[in-house]
Formats: sequence, structure tokens, C-alpha cells
Amino acid sequence: MVLLFRVHCCDVGVVGVVQQAGLELFQTEAGSFISNGRCAGVSIVVLFMEKFRFEWSVPGFTWAALGGFFAFIGFLTFFAALDQGKASTVVTLSALYPLITILLSILFLHERLTPRQGIGIVFALIASVLLAA
Repeated sequence: MVLLFRVHCCDVGVVGVVQQAGLELFQTEAGSFISNGRCAGVSIVVLFMEKFRFEWSVPGFTWAALGGFFAFIGFLTFFAALDQGKASTVVTLSALYPLITILLSILFLHERLTPRQGIGIVFALIASVLLAA
């Protein structure tokens, strides 16, 4: 799990700079398409490497497709933000997306926050205001 976290952080840390540089050469929509294609390609490789087998269900497919739709919207908005702003600001602010997950988890999954987690959210919001200024 720690290795996966480190790889993900490296990927995300490098991706913003590389993608912003690419936006000088192609449109926002093209960048999103290329990034999604990269994800699809990597997914196919992993499926073959892990001998992955699908257990099919309509509700499972529906939730996965909905997640994919929102991920695609996220890619589009991320590229649009990179096109308009600095990579250092856009990537940092977009990294606050777990706040939306937390709010939706509270509303729909009835999860609860500890006081410590609430303080962390307040600090994250303060950081976003300071970074956006």
C-alpha cells in the first residue's frame, strides 16, 4: 500500500506539469482524451498481468460507468483549469477533491467525522483560500 501511494504521488506530481506543457501544443479536450486513453491502456495491461476476471452485474457496471463518467468530467475540468491557470495552483487545489468525497460520504453513506478529521478539513479549506489568492 505504501508503494502504491508513493507511485501515485509521483504520477500525480509529474502529471500536472507535463499536461500543462502539452496544452501549449493541443486543445483541452484532446489532452483529456489522451489522458483517458493512457488510463485505458494501463488498465488493459493490468488486466492481462493479473489475469483479472470480471464478475458481471448490472448494478456494479452502472456504478463503475457512473464513476468513469465523473472521472472524465474531472479530466475535462482539470485540463480546462490548467489551460487557464498555473500548474502549481491548479494541481494543488485539485488535490483537495477528497473534501467532496467526505461531504458526499456524510450525506449519502451516513459516515461520521471525528473532531480531528473536522479540524483537518478546516485546515485544508484555509490552505485552499491561501493558495488561490
